[in-house]
Amino acid sequence: MHIALKEWSAVIAALDRGMQIFLLRKGGIVEARRGFEPRHAEFLLFPTFEHQHARSLKPEYAELLGDGAPARGLVRITHFARATDVLRAPPAAQALGDSHVWNQEFLGQRYAYRPDLPLCLLVVRVYRLARPSGIPLRSSYAGCKSWVHLSEEIPTAASEPVLEDAEFAARRRDLVARLQLECLEGGKQAAE
Repeated sequence: MHIALKEWSAVIAALDRGMQIFLLRKGGIVEARRGFEPRHAEFLLFPTFEHQHARSLKPEYAELLGDGAPARGLVRITHFARATDVLRAPPAAQALGDSHVWNQEFLGQRYAYRPDLPLCLLVVRVYRLARPSGIPLRSSYAGCKSWVHLSEEIPTAASEPVLEDAEFAARRRDLVARLQLECLEGGKQAAE
């Protein structure tokens, strides 16, 4: 596989530990016209460190910032994901409950940034690579963009899911049901 989605290393650590099963995306500066486009159903997770801050995480998850610290000139690819659902995030974050590591202030900023663009919620089934790969950090990978085409092919065979099938299925069903309920309730309030 050579397609990767850039994501905070702390969020990748949360996905690895089963703390959350989704990503929130609006797109980077490069995607400013149309916003985030879920172009690929399967992708590697490319850890980033630039915009992640302890002030964006719930205090109990601040230790995730120490996971996967970058080696000079190398990026360590440890996971790949399959998008099972691409949904529009509800206008309020209550439906997300405690199933994520971000704090309310950060979620508010995600919603407020470019209100003309939808906030996409990607439910992802995450897998640990059998052999993590250290790849050179190339200038073509830099910049505020979501998708990166790696020069290297990263093998995904023999990867193991971070959550068992039944647990992932139950958490996915619960999340999707909560989001659908929030959308229904939001529609009722808008009609009143």
